Amino acid sequence: MAGDLFCDMLREARRDRQLVCVFRDPLDLRRFAVGFVEAVSESDYTLQQIDPDGNPDGLDIGAIDDIIEIRRESRYARQIALLMEKDREGGAVRPKQGWNGKPNPESCLDEALRRSLADQLVVNVLIATGEDELRFHGIVRDISETHVRLDVLSDDGEPDGVSVIRLDDIAGLQMNTGEEWKIALFNRHRMHLYL
Repeated sequence: MAGDLFCDMLREARRDRQLVCVFRDPLDLRRFAVGFVEAVSESDYTLQQIDPDGNPDGLDIGAIDDIIEIRRESRYARQIALLMEKDREGGAVRPKQGWNGKPNPESCLDEALRRSLADQLVVNVLIATGEDELRFHGIVRDISETHVRLDVLSDDGEPDGVSVIRLDDIAGLQMNTGEEWKIALFNRHRMHLYL
């Protein structure tokens, strides 16, 4: 009976040209394939996989009996669809790579934080505390000579509070990478993703 429901869901997703998440690994339930259903038989299926950046990533062919769970209309699938849609529309203009600040700034960190404040860029902040490291994403809202205030964002672009940290405690900073770009896109379109 469960196989019939799996087949039905895969066929519906194929008909609606909707992304699905297929879980098959009983040892790691966090692993799954995402993609568009290309074909479904009573015993197996073919999925055109899509990678986390919204790009085609080969085929996943599996047995219906090996499926543990199928999800449609999940938040993750909507995020992948948004990445694909923006790329198709030409709206996936990613930030320029490279450094366009002063060639010899007094402080590269200060310069980068001020640039991210001016451009409202999402940054990935690394705080080293002894042997541990803490990373989080955020949008810089204010900078003083000693502190920075950020609106913290989850990996899904969801607001996750406000943080004030000392500049001296920042061990590293990333900006303009694909990861920050995706989080910024999810943040700007979060109402669309959660409806």
